[in-house]
Amino acid sequence: MKKINKLITSYLNQLQENWIIGKQLREFKKAPDDFLSSKVEGKTKIKNLVAELKSFDIPVQFSFIDLKDFKIWMKKFPKLVDFYDVVGHFKIEKILEHYISMKYLNIKKSDLIIDVAASSSPFAKILHQKKYNAYSQDLIYQTGIHNRMIGGSAGNLPLKNDSVDVMTLHCAFECFQGDSDINVIKEAQRVLKQRGRIGIIPLYLDEVYFVKTGPMSNKTKIKIEKNVRLIWRDDEFQKEPFSRHYSPHAFKYRILQNIKKLKYKIIFFENLNEIKKQFPDQKIYCHFLFKAVKN
Repeated sequence: MKKINKLITSYLNQLQENWIIGKQLREFKKAPDDFLSSKVEGKTKIKNLVAELKSFDIPVQFSFIDLKDFKIWMKKFPKLVDFYDVVGHFKIEKILEHYISMKYLNIKKSDLIIDVAASSSPFAKILHQKKYNAYSQDLIYQTGIHNRMIGGSAGNLPLKNDSVDVMTLHCAFECFQGDSDINVIKEAQRVLKQRGRIGIIPLYLDEVYFVKTGPMSNKTKIKIEKNVRLIWRDDEFQKEPFSRHYSPHAFKYRILQNIKKLKYKIIFFENLNEIKKQFPDQKIYCHFLFKAVKN
């Protein structure tokens, strides 16, 4: 009887899920431009974001990606390059994010490195193979520390105070739902050593503060704050549930106001168009790196 009840419950839940997704798809098809991610993001001007960051007294460092150095670096990390073959026109973006972390966070073999919200990324494993002291962390891993995998919430790490040299987040920070983005920043201030570094790449900034969700993902299951616009993804990632893009104003008052022990800045890469010309079939968008160092 219990087995039958379980099957009935599962069937009813699936019916409800299908009904919700169907309703969302109808909403998606009728959505105005202000609620479609490609239209909202398409209106953003990078130069306006830089000016707005400065208007909020957020430190901005202008920098250029060294294309020659990047190509040399890729030859040193062939396993990482090969791993991202499967992502097609996002391949160079993904590799570039890791290059930027290594270079701008000055990652050394003597550092204790945590790749936060790593999911299936081989970054920490590859670093470890090269004699770096690196760990992967993710909510989907078994809770606790097992070999070089740290499972559980990134906002409540099973690590001692002042124990970590570097925390990296690669295309990850935007996925933290509810207040978990704030919690990660607070936790970084606890676990980082003095002069420890944290890097968020890309830091997704837009002129509008929004969360985008795929119409094939049940939006009733995601956790969002009250003062953010919820819009539809209209790209190929129709099942992705959550991606938060901050406006400079929102980033200051949501994230930066929760920083007490870090000296931070946003690094703006001015020559991304040059990189795109070298890889014309690729989508490259890591305009901004958030870097902070513990006082």
